[in-house]
Amino acid sequence: MISHVLTPALTVSNMESSLRFYCDLLGFRVEAELPPAGERARWDAYHQRVCGLADAQIRVVYLAAPDNETHLELIEYLGPSDPAPDRPTVSAPRTAIVALGLEGSDAAVETLRAAGVEVLSDPVPYTTDDGVSSKTTYLYDPDGNLLCLFELMES
Repeated sequence: MISHVLTPALTVSNMESSLRFYCDLLGFRVEAELPPAGERARWDAYHQRVCGLADAQIRVVYLAAPDNETHLELIEYLGPSDPAPDRPTVSAPRTAIVALGLEGSDAAVETLRAAGVEVLSDPVPYTTDDGVSSKTTYLYDPDGNLLCLFELMES
């Protein structure tokens, strides 16, 4: 049935704010924006059928991670707009967590906190019984989407 996982997508309330967060703070870069010029009507009709919202209009920005191999998709609903639900907690059902690999998690967390990002903890070290070491940090993006920063430590 399923053969693989495609690019994760997050719904955001304000694309410009999200782009500042994901590009300026986390190092992603914009790879593509949709819909292409001239395709708005066809794009909207397609998306309305896919999501079941009669008046849906979306803006999509595909982001490339610094490795240029992995991606993240941001979706902003231009209409209809729903009020943002309460921010999910880590343990609540339906909470999705997007994991991002990085190096230098201690410095990254300092930078994020200085920028006003809500970070749930300092990087937490962990070593498996096999001797594999890592550091993990959870944080929220500007819309309350939960992110996990994961650093695999050199042996």
